[in-house]
Amino acid sequence: MIDGKERKILNMERIINNSRYVGGIVLKIVITMLVVIILRTLVFASFKIPSLSMKPTLLSGDFILVNKLVVGPRIDFLGNKRNGEPIRLAGYGTIKRNSVLVFNDPYYRSPSREIVQNWNVYYVKRCVGTPGDTLHIQDGNYYIDGRLNTLANKFHIRDLNRALYMSPREYAPKMFKALEWTIDNFGPIYIPQKGDIITLDTLNIYLYRPLIEYETGKKLVKRNGAFSLDGQACKLYKFKLNYYFMAGDLATDSKDSRYWGLLPEDHIVGKVAYIWKSRDPSTDAYRWERFFKTVE
Repeated sequence: MIDGKERKILNMERIINNSRYVGGIVLKIVITMLVVIILRTLVFASFKIPSLSMKPTLLSGDFILVNKLVVGPRIDFLGNKRNGEPIRLAGYGTIKRNSVLVFNDPYYRSPSREIVQNWNVYYVKRCVGTPGDTLHIQDGNYYIDGRLNTLANKFHIRDLNRALYMSPREYAPKMFKALEWTIDNFGPIYIPQKGDIITLDTLNIYLYRPLIEYETGKKLVKRNGAFSLDGQACKLYKFKLNYYFMAGDLATDSKDSRYWGLLPEDHIVGKVAYIWKSRDPSTDAYRWERFFKTVE
């Protein structure tokens, strides 16, 4: 028979064993959560596509996996976000023309009307122009340094007479209205790379004012043919960042660089790798043929 002392010892051992078991489970959960957080912060991110602006490449209801390692993972909770200086680790590659990217809402104006970074809104578009390119659009066709960009034009919807979307052929975005540019006849526009120096004039102020105001946090003003940044004369400007021209594959239903200008590099989250799941929002049915489909 087990006496009282032995029973207490057995109960104590049982409690210790149970505690070790529970502690082991908690430790595994904590480690798993840390691994997931680290992977999502440094390696990949997942987003759901809400619209048709990238049709036929991406459809509403697609779930995409974004590779952060190409440009280097951006750690949003570190760095000086207000001054456009997030912490970004080194990547293994560079953004190439025609890559599909996820990025933050560019040139967001705060309640005080300052241009600041908006980390809460994401877009997905195709990069059709990279730093150092000169881009123009003629009759809906994209040209880089005078040469046709065949991949971008492959997805461009040409028969706008059948389009049911918001943008008529001769629509002139407000930002570029003074230049008489439209969504189908646009440019030419030089896409700056880090270190480029431009001379401000009556033409390029329309192209580069948001970029300069974003990089400096100052107001660029034109008065009597001269330019000033917060009252200081400004004839030349040296860019601090690389920039990109982004476009939707469904050009008639895409608010992209034709509307808001060039994308700052620090807004880029990563490159879309593939669709890992897809669900038709109108029927709630899985589109199995789109599962694990590579995005090109």
